[in-house]
Amino acid sequence: MDLFGQGFKDYYDGKEVELYIERDDGYTERQDFSEYFEDYQYFPDVEKKALAHAKGRVLDIGVGAGRVALYLQNLGLDVVGLDISDHALEVSRLRGVKKLVKMSVCELQLPDDSFDTAIAFGNNFGLCGTMERVAEMMRRLRRILSADGVFLAESIDPYNTDKKEHHEYHKRNIERGRPPGQVTIRSRYMGEVGDWWELLMVTPHEMSALCAGTGWKIDVSYQGSPYNVYVLRKA
Repeated sequence: MDLFGQGFKDYYDGKEVELYIERDDGYTERQDFSEYFEDYQYFPDVEKKALAHAKGRVLDIGVGAGRVALYLQNLGLDVVGLDISDHALEVSRLRGVKKLVKMSVCELQLPDDSFDTAIAFGNNFGLCGTMERVAEMMRRLRRILSADGVFLAESIDPYNTDKKEHHEYHKRNIERGRPPGQVTIRSRYMGEVGDWWELLMVTPHEMSALCAGTGWKIDVSYQGSPYNVYVLRKA
């Protein structure tokens, strides 16, 4: 059930979208779809700085409504947008993204050395849900990128919050042997309820550990609130 993708399509069609993300402890937040359609001038500063490292053939992981792909495409880069959502791919195509592939980031099946840059902005870095599955994604991506390739990976630092309910969730995660920023969530939209799924948000220390175990190194990191963007290169 692609409720999030339906939200993309409805927002693109000019409809009012009231989609809510529900966490398994009952915490609920309304999703702001406008941020997926923003022009470059409204991108967070950390993303603008990181995008200066983009080059050559670009893989935009979780293309969504195509905001990043369109910006880089307009700069003259060869961009492929990747997403699992048919609705997201349709919206990106309608907005002008030229190359799109339907594929899960957790099951990347692309030729070795086929891209020079990979980008996972928003929470797309953690779409595979667990440290183990994200690590496997990073290993696959390492093969797909060229020798001097760069991976622009963005993640919320779970501790970068002043909300008590988030800190309590982090504490319960640790007590259960989970990373603090691993969340179990689902979508609610137009009376429909999606399946539960896992999303991983990593601390700077966890990002360093993931890189050490998968053949990457952090070249530079841009710290923001709530997102950090890491420029990763092959170790």
